[in-house]
Amino acid sequence: MSKTLKISISAIVLTALAYLILSPYFVIYQIRQAVERDDANAVASYVDFPSVRQSFKDQFNNELLQEFPSRENEGSFVALGAMLASSMVDKMVDLMVTPQGISLLLQGKKFKEGLSFQGESARQPQNKALTNHQDDAEKVTYHSRYQSWNQFSVEIDDPKTQSSVNLILHREGLSWRVTEIMLPITQFK
Repeated sequence: MSKTLKISISAIVLTALAYLILSPYFVIYQIRQAVERDDANAVASYVDFPSVRQSFKDQFNNELLQEFPSRENEGSFVALGAMLASSMVDKMVDLMVTPQGISLLLQGKKFKEGLSFQGESARQPQNKALTNHQDDAEKVTYHSRYQSWNQFSVEIDDPKTQSSVNLILHREGLSWRVTEIMLPITQFK
């Protein structure tokens, strides 16, 4: 083999390896840019909505189960209340996990602010909403790291609320998608 062929093959291998290692950082950069531009459709292209919905439902249902007292003498009423609360959680999460709702969470907003955004979106002037999103996006900090070769996590810290939201991304082919969003306990209150 000639020297130029060896150098070319080495360069191709190094470029491919660099792409594989740096690709989640590029995806996070693209998501941040979409959030800053208030482009919910661009954010949606990086989110696996069924997985994120299930993640939220599991988190909310776990929090509800901890809130319900485990009283054996009130068994049927507590079980009925838990079933009703669980179905309400499912409907609420289905309402919230939209491109706009995810964009708000990525800006450091609380989960319940996303619910009020859904109801008020028709009444809010677009310029004011865009300005608020840009101001909030500047205050939020991102910390990212690999958890495994196919899993990447990003912690979004909001110094204003002193809380953080964790995104879990999974590799899909050569790209990455958000599959879980872990909310702090304060998001449930």
